[in-house]
Amino acid sequence: MNGHCINIAISGISLKVSDELKIELRKTIPNEFGINWINIADPNIDLLLINENFFDTEGIQRIIEEKKLPCLKVSKAQGACNIEENNTLYLPFQQTDALKNWIHLRLLSYLSHQQSQQPKVKEEVSTHHVVNEKFLNDMLNPENARLHLFDDHGTLAIIDTRSQIAWLEPTRTQTQTNHSFNYSFATTSDFTKVSRKVEYDLQDWLWNLFWHSLEFQQLAPSENECFKIEYWPQPAQSADRKTTLLLAACFIQGAQLSQVATQLKLPIQTVQQFIAACIASNNGGIISASDSHYLKSETDEQSAEQNGFLNKFFGKIRRRFGL
Repeated sequence: MNGHCINIAISGISLKVSDELKIELRKTIPNEFGINWINIADPNIDLLLINENFFDTEGIQRIIEEKKLPCLKVSKAQGACNIEENNTLYLPFQQTDALKNWIHLRLLSYLSHQQSQQPKVKEEVSTHHVVNEKFLNDMLNPENARLHLFDDHGTLAIIDTRSQIAWLEPTRTQTQTNHSFNYSFATTSDFTKVSRKVEYDLQDWLWNLFWHSLEFQQLAPSENECFKIEYWPQPAQSADRKTTLLLAACFIQGAQLSQVATQLKLPIQTVQQFIAACIASNNGGIISASDSHYLKSETDEQSAEQNGFLNKFFGKIRRRFGL
């Protein structure tokens, strides 16, 4: 186990079933633990899920014997439902409680024993990286190509900065992150940690990730600054749509943060969280007050609306009578 992350390898199982198992395990393993999905060749396996047809092979038995690690066989055959006795999970899977018991009896007790056997060593002080605008701009540099994004709860995604797509870890499709958010160049083994069945738009996914990650509010400028976005964010959750559409309608014109908060009757923190997510997804930037066109004055807005109505009215008349 690396820190609070459990290293789990899945082998000999189809991608479809593998993704389903990952989701079930994420539901079952306590949230205090992150999960790293690793290759069977990785020496740091904490739990192995293996197709029962391969369980008795020499290579698998050697891994189990050397590590004495918990192993769960996966079977499509009709069999007994006692996971705890047979160490076998039968598909289609329907036994959440039985799996939870097995996880506590076999996996968590194994991890506790492993930790108690390890000698205590003095922790080295690591250099703390700061997730700021420069960090994010460097990350999104197209020269990076494919990157592995992760935090202290494990893998988030692999992204392609050139084609602007993201492949997500299947148990973290609707998620948030924190200041442990980091990235590295993606290796071949990293691709076993994500599902490639669906490709997500990178900017939309990043916006949603940081919109729900409240620790990054400080990415936004002060409330007296003006900001303009370049495109409309696409919230993944319908509950957020009304608020984000209203905010986007203001900032697509260029607007001062405090003015938007006042006009929409929203907390300034909500406005700053919206802008922080836009900065994280490389959408827009700070502008001067003179370039801000949102509600320059109430009189100007009312005048513009009236002029727009009259122009449309006379335009219809001209088209109708060929003037």
